[in-house]
Amino acid sequence: MLAADAPAATAAPDLDWSVETDLAGEARAFFFGQADLYLAGASPASDGKLADVLRAMGRDDLVDTGPGDETVSGCPQQWVEMIELIARATTGRQIVIVESDRHAASQTAFLKDLVTRLASDGFTAYADDGLTLGPGGAAHPDVLLVSEGLVTRDPGHGRLIREVKRGGLQLVDAGVWWTSSSELSSLSPAEQSLRRLAALSSQVSRRIFANAPQARVIIHVERSGDPSATHSLKDSVAAQTGETPLVVALTACAPADSEPAFVPSHGDGAAQGAAADKVFAIPRAAIKEGRLTSGRSEGESVVGVPPALLSPNLPVLVEARRVGDPDLAVPEDRLMLLPGDQLPLILPPGDYRIEAWTRAGPVSAPVAVSVS
Repeated sequence: MLAADAPAATAAPDLDWSVETDLAGEARAFFFGQADLYLAGASPASDGKLADVLRAMGRDDLVDTGPGDETVSGCPQQWVEMIELIARATTGRQIVIVESDRHAASQTAFLKDLVTRLASDGFTAYADDGLTLGPGGAAHPDVLLVSEGLVTRDPGHGRLIREVKRGGLQLVDAGVWWTSSSELSSLSPAEQSLRRLAALSSQVSRRIFANAPQARVIIHVERSGDPSATHSLKDSVAAQTGETPLVVALTACAPADSEPAFVPSHGDGAAQGAAADKVFAIPRAAIKEGRLTSGRSEGESVVGVPPALLSPNLPVLVEARRVGDPDLAVPEDRLMLLPGDQLPLILPPGDYRIEAWTRAGPVSAPVAVSVS
């Protein structure tokens, strides 16, 4: 069981409901819970959710035994200007669906660049099957909050949504598509994914096209191992909006040391039953001192965790946020250090406040760091 799935304790009768919930504290408690599961012997190899959380805590090294673990299909590749190719393919289209591996940092970084280009080409909205926005929609004008998505939202997606908001795109989530927690727990991961995707297509139709028929939408979803899921989403979006989407798939069928490439044999209809119109192989992000980079290694720096933020015998959660970002903002980098670990933060240029917690609370006051 994930810590997030544990039943909540009954509230005390004298609870002061005027006090705001410590959402940031709840998110940290979730991460410490997953660290405890790992230390107790839970295996990320057999628990995909635990693997996802470890990656969101900067611990890809605990999930992958080496930099070449990703599946390499050996598919024929062509080296082209991929973003330009996609931009041309979207000419005259109102909807593009991009599916990627949720925790593949280099794919998320590529999507961030693609969003920048498509926003300049006139796309007006962005829908994501991993967002869980409040009733007011995007609560902060600049950043993604840990309370606006899966609590495992990783720093790469924080940077992606920051770019979406910077481009002024309307944000859309799947909404509440389950009736109760018991119903949710009774569904298999595949069933949950299908239900969430169906709800997302409905929200795109209801919240975007019902109000702006000429809107242009980027829909980002997690890549499924079942091709029928993508077919179903494509058909559902077309049926509900009247517009046939272009489907772009990002995959890891390229050696880790190669350049991103177009995969025509998979993405131009040659692969029988393929749902994607275009497939692109995005190699794994680089490794720096034991840490997987964000996929944008140019300009990123290795930053040692300040000694004042370390603990000799307790797991420590370290988070680096840009100066001025709220406490609930998804950090630029997050790192769970278990006792004995010596790993750095990986940060692009900027001014940061670095904070660290054990389960008992803050280790020390925030430390200011400037990365040039």
